[in-house]
Amino acid sequence: MKYWTDRQRLWFYRGLVLLSTAVLVHLAAVWAAPRVIMQVLLRATQAIGLQAHNQAAFPAPVTAASRSIVLPSPDLLYSICMFDLRQGPVRVTANPQLPGYWSIALYASNSDNFYVLNDRQAHGKPVDLWLVSRDSSAEKQTVPAGSEVVITPSATGLLLMRVLTGDYDTQKSLVEPARHTLRCDAA
Repeated sequence: MKYWTDRQRLWFYRGLVLLSTAVLVHLAAVWAAPRVIMQVLLRATQAIGLQAHNQAAFPAPVTAASRSIVLPSPDLLYSICMFDLRQGPVRVTANPQLPGYWSIALYASNSDNFYVLNDRQAHGKPVDLWLVSRDSSAEKQTVPAGSEVVITPSATGLLLMRVLTGDYDTQKSLVEPARHTLRCDAA
């Protein structure tokens, strides 16, 4: 049986430490990066003066200078709501009634998109969502009639509503009232 020399043993342990460190750094980055990105986004939303804590906020249309949302599309109007379910459920309602595209997407605190509803899926019906955290029990809550219960993977997160507008100036009278139907209310 061949024994390792001191030099071989030293390089083996160095390699083992390097590999272990790389694995730990990778796992930490994969876990932490989405959460840090979401916290930066939520703080940036507050920093630009949008009070969207359990209520809808309606940022100005996107221009070439807009960078509050990563790579914003000038063809879309954005509405946001930062939901916080630690004090109880949040009810989300909207009735865009638009002939074109709109969508509502829900994001968990780690930036995972866990729910999407768009104009085709809604079939012209109003949106009525009852957001509850996984930790709470939907059975204990009095869910309003007609509301769809959405169980969120985290107690906090972000709702992003997008409304398509090809030419904002000509469609403003149609799309602005539609996106302002979004409500985010603590129950």
